[in-house]
Amino acid sequence: MKKVQSFLKKHKKKLIIIIVLFVALFVMLFALYQIYVYLTPDQRQSVYGDRCEVTESIAITEDRKKGITAAIETFEKMKVAEINVKCNLIDIVIEVEDDVPVTTVKEMSKKVLEQFTDEELKYYEIELAVDSNVEKSDIYPIYAKKHQMINGKKDDYKKFVW
Repeated sequence: MKKVQSFLKKHKKKLIIIIVLFVALFVMLFALYQIYVYLTPDQRQSVYGDRCEVTESIAITEDRKKGITAAIETFEKMKVAEINVKCNLIDIVIEVEDDVPVTTVKEMSKKVLEQFTDEELKYYEIELAVDSNVEKSDIYPIYAKKHQMINGKKDDYKKFVW
């Protein structure tokens, strides 16, 4: 016991400095962890928050996707490349031939919206990406988006903004 006491008396300043450094290191690591937690999203939670819970009651089924595909493919020289549904976002990628005029594409977009009910149109955001099968096209790609309330107008949820 005397050896320990003599060691502590002899190295008192060094022990205090080491203890202070360990406490400072612990506080610094805790602060860095808190900054990391604050700046990064929680991977256990959905990136969409709780807005996806409503999606289950008005889900877009495979039959609906087939209806959208059929509506698009009634127009000549157009085909659906893919339809992705993520929470309340619907991404539709359409491939057209380069000689299809933009007016025809806009007519087709109206047929796409006819495949949805008013409730679905008010809930879902729909994005159309129309691209040409030609590598360097003068017209394509073009994009359109339908949001629930574009520009705050009441019936704008029934049309695309190009």
